[in-house]
Amino acid sequence: MAESKKPSVTFLMVMGVVTAILGVVAIGSPAVAGTAVVYIVGAVMLIAGISQVVMGLKAEGWSHKLLPLILGTVTTMGGLAVLAHPVLGMEILTLILAAYFVAEGIWKVIASFNFRPAQGWLAILFSGFVTWLLGAMIWMQWPASGMWAIGILVGVDLLLTGIALICVAMTLGKIVDKIDEVTQKPDSPAEDTAHA
Repeated sequence: MAESKKPSVTFLMVMGVVTAILGVVAIGSPAVAGTAVVYIVGAVMLIAGISQVVMGLKAEGWSHKLLPLILGTVTTMGGLAVLAHPVLGMEILTLILAAYFVAEGIWKVIASFNFRPAQGWLAILFSGFVTWLLGAMIWMQWPASGMWAIGILVGVDLLLTGIALICVAMTLGKIVDKIDEVTQKPDSPAEDTAHA
């Protein structure tokens, strides 16, 4: 049973190391990472738009066709626009990201006071302040922040995910080793005499 778990531990470790390395690369070259994210968003929009258009064409009656056709066309055009102008797409995504961080930061600060008697409310307050500060910083440096914000945030996320996967793999590895120790222990002398 323990042997069957070892390949998954190795796989987790490899995935963690690769993900962490990708995170470091993204942080080191945020413009490239940000552009890659924009291309992925553009491709997803394009696929979603085409799918909606196809659904609209297959629907029966104009009342069921019209909305998917309109939404699909707009989404497809948006995807094509993002793919054709990735820098502009990155700037728009950065603006949305900045607005999200500002709103989330304000919400966390307000929510922290609701938890005030409980332990840890200061951590929520601090987290909200940092999130708001990050959003404000991205907002004030926009559109220049479009060249670094998305790439760095994606890089940090990948790095933290990679570290988490490595920690999980190491913990699972220790558990597997303990199981191996227990299952491979020879019978104790007391048990041997009992069997005799």
